[in-house]
Amino acid sequence: MDARIRAGNPRPAYFKLQEQLKNEIESGRLAPGERLLPEKKLAEIHQVSVGTATKAILNLVHAGYLYRVQGSGTFVSGSTLRFGRLRYYRFIKGFGGEEENLTIKLLNLKAEKGVEAINRHLQIDRTQGLFRLKRVLFSGRRATGLSISYLPQKMFRGLDKFPASRFEKVSLYTAIEESYGLPTILNREMLSAIPAGAEVARVLKVPEGTPILLVEMLAFTYKERPYEYRQSYCLTDEKKLFREY
Repeated sequence: MDARIRAGNPRPAYFKLQEQLKNEIESGRLAPGERLLPEKKLAEIHQVSVGTATKAILNLVHAGYLYRVQGSGTFVSGSTLRFGRLRYYRFIKGFGGEEENLTIKLLNLKAEKGVEAINRHLQIDRTQGLFRLKRVLFSGRRATGLSISYLPQKMFRGLDKFPASRFEKVSLYTAIEESYGLPTILNREMLSAIPAGAEVARVLKVPEGTPILLVEMLAFTYKERPYEYRQSYCLTDEKKLFREY
């Protein structure tokens, strides 16, 4: 058996192969969208059974590192590849209704000091600086949402030098993956109904206290490492926010 897989380690062979492939993905040696060698070939290279190679691959599929396309093979996951357009703001009147066509305007992108609660969400030191990205969602001429994203400065050096169009024409996740090689592996959300505060009311042009849907979201890349904390304030009086899982 391949010494890289065996190495006198009592862990199962499938787990060792799984960890080796995962390390290659996380290090960038296997890039998003790259097709894996066929399982039979992987088994030959690492001197394990095809069943062992299959189990390692399936575990990585379930963990979000890989995805399979019937008749084409197994590929390294990337946020844009796994989800197509990552659309977290989908508004419809009801099930089966036509989806609203939204546009995005960048209000500002600033470097600022760390915020203890936000840094805790991002699992970084409370003194570490953040980028704050503020965008408005429009349905026609009507502002329907305010999105405020926080990202660690150390993780995304130079983000504040991107042109505004980078955040208005493509999803943030596409920009992150293309520029920093970090795909979005999973997201976690919390939803609550709140009254609109002064800033939200001003941007969305509604009276203060208007009911607003607040969506708090954490985006994770490899190793369940959070890289974005987002607060989205959405008007749902005319159309509802739609999620498909």
